[in-house]
Amino acid sequence: GEYDRHEVEKALLQENTDETFLVRDCSKKSKSEPYVLVVYYGRRVYNIKVRFLEDSQQYALGTGLRGDDKFNSVKEIIDFYKCIPITLIDGKDKSGAQREQCYLTYPFQLEELPIIL
Repeated sequence: GEYDRHEVEKALLQENTDETFLVRDCSKKSKSEPYVLVVYYGRRVYNIKVRFLEDSQQYALGTGLRGDDKFNSVKEIIDFYKCIPITLIDGKDKSGAQREQCYLTYPFQLEELPIIL
């Protein structure tokens, strides 16, 4: 949904359950990067871009710098990573050496997010 990155991160940190995830609209909301997969693991929140590949009409995760799996829908991405561990890379770690692996186990319910007035 249309939730702010910081709202989602705060809510997931409060939830404090490894392998909790949700998909939110990308703040830039472009056709090529419509969504962000947000994953909580190891007391950290990871934001992973979901890219739309115009030529194949498929979706892929991340920046595209590494070999990507392609999927026909966002649901297919989630179903895949429920069974196969997703690799989480710390965006602040420039070496790319700091990696974690986890499954997408617990979908976070958007209605649990606090409404900020």
